[in-house]
Amino acid sequence: MKLRVINPNDSEAMRQTIATSCNEVAAPGTSVEVVCAGAGIDSIEGFYDGALAAPGVLEQIRLGEQAGCDAYLIACADDTALHAARELANGPVLGIGEAGVHAASMLGCGFSILTAQQKSVRILERNAREYGFGDHCLGVHAMKMPVLDLEQCGEPALFSTLVQRAESVLAADESEVLVLGCAGLTFLQQELQKALGVPVVDGVRVGLLMLEALVKAGLKTSKHSSYAFAG
Repeated sequence: MKLRVINPNDSEAMRQTIATSCNEVAAPGTSVEVVCAGAGIDSIEGFYDGALAAPGVLEQIRLGEQAGCDAYLIACADDTALHAARELANGPVLGIGEAGVHAASMLGCGFSILTAQQKSVRILERNAREYGFGDHCLGVHAMKMPVLDLEQCGEPALFSTLVQRAESVLAADESEVLVLGCAGLTFLQQELQKALGVPVVDGVRVGLLMLEALVKAGLKTSKHSSYAFAG
């Protein structure tokens, strides 16, 4: 099985972080290729950045089809260019935001999403509603810090701040599950789960595992109508 994971921004550090998480959960025999979109976007922080990154994401899907990839994971919680990508791909395409909320809905009666910047809040709220989880998603909140600064949250002082913010979010929303609303937090999933005492869902890991399951089940993207091949 050959999976391609696309980091919509061009941060090499984030690409490596995403690759580490993917390789931690991938089954033996699964080939995971993690690439940057190559659109020249340092980080996805809002609608405009997402629009600029979309052509790069779609180009990586096109190249993946030529290389014989079985499925794709878009590693941005905004799910950049997700629907357009499905028009290009034979196999399944998932976004980590989509994967995260689906998994969270099965783990508790209500979840909250914690993302990096306030600019992403409305995007994630809208996506949760469109995926059918408007009743399950009890709140979307931001750390109010740049996406690339999340790499520093492994440091003790910043990790403590992250835990405190997550605790306040869970308490305010009365949520039972926390969804990480940014790929930049993937490396902290296990530590956060221990600290918070509730399921903490990382869309990078669960998205990769969902793709494996879909491919093993012999399922592909429907080409009947909506996702018929572009062009």
